[in-house]
Amino acid sequence: MSTPGTPGGRGWRRVDASMTLLTQVLERPLDPGYAAAAQRREEQGRPRSTGTRSWLVLLAAVVVGLLLVVAHQSLRPSGTTASRDKQQLIDQIRDRQAHGDAQAAAAQTLRGQVDRTQQQALGTGAGAAELSRLSLLTGDTAARGPGLTVTLDDAPAAQAGAGQPRSGGSADEGRVTSLDLQVVVNGLWQAGAEAVAVNGQRLTARSAIRFAGQAILVDYRPLTPPYVVTALGDPRGLPAAFAQTVGGSYLDALRANYAIPSTVSTGDDLTVPRGGADVVLARPTPTPEVTR
Repeated sequence: MSTPGTPGGRGWRRVDASMTLLTQVLERPLDPGYAAAAQRREEQGRPRSTGTRSWLVLLAAVVVGLLLVVAHQSLRPSGTTASRDKQQLIDQIRDRQAHGDAQAAAAQTLRGQVDRTQQQALGTGAGAAELSRLSLLTGDTAARGPGLTVTLDDAPAAQAGAGQPRSGGSADEGRVTSLDLQVVVNGLWQAGAEAVAVNGQRLTARSAIRFAGQAILVDYRPLTPPYVVTALGDPRGLPAAFAQTVGGSYLDALRANYAIPSTVSTGDDLTVPRGGADVVLARPTPTPEVTR
């Protein structure tokens, strides 16, 4: 006789009787129809399933993955507005620099033709000698000879920043500024230099050394460190004369206060290129007539 409350006894009830559907799913996960079909295939000596469903699932997964990749590539933005604008500005700058270089090369060719024509017209007389002297003074012709080379570079610990160096104790106080080059160049002129160039840019009466953002400009050409100042003159007297100028003492102050390295050396065969700016000749202005 069964005891009430025990399995199989009167009044006995399964604990999971309220979860009949879940119990059937757990106990019989395969549909009875699929189970009967699998049983018949097994009795016939064939595998219980054809395996087609697994291949279909794999194929569907591959197709869905490809669709997701294509959708991601199609919907992904090509770049933010700021990055596109920046790239457009960079392309414009490069194009205009290339155009400017081509124009400068064409101008050099034309200036060479003008020089040859002038030499043919003037010959070897006093006019040719005076033209040669004026061309050297104005930077209209290249110069070569002995002289002095002053090299400046940024301090090893200098950091490139957007602000003006040495304007409030910033971390980029070890960078060379346009004022540094101006003082050095003026010192070389004061010491008796006959021709001066900075990183291959000839300095004339119309040249300017400026500071724009993070770059030093000489005649609107950006320069990069190290900055090499070439000055033609007497190699025996020029170094001593330069050391006694404000430029010479200024170099020592830069080295001691800001760790900006600099070197001064002489050379017997230095070259200063031709200036890039054309010389504009002054003309007298006619005096207006006074009406009485």
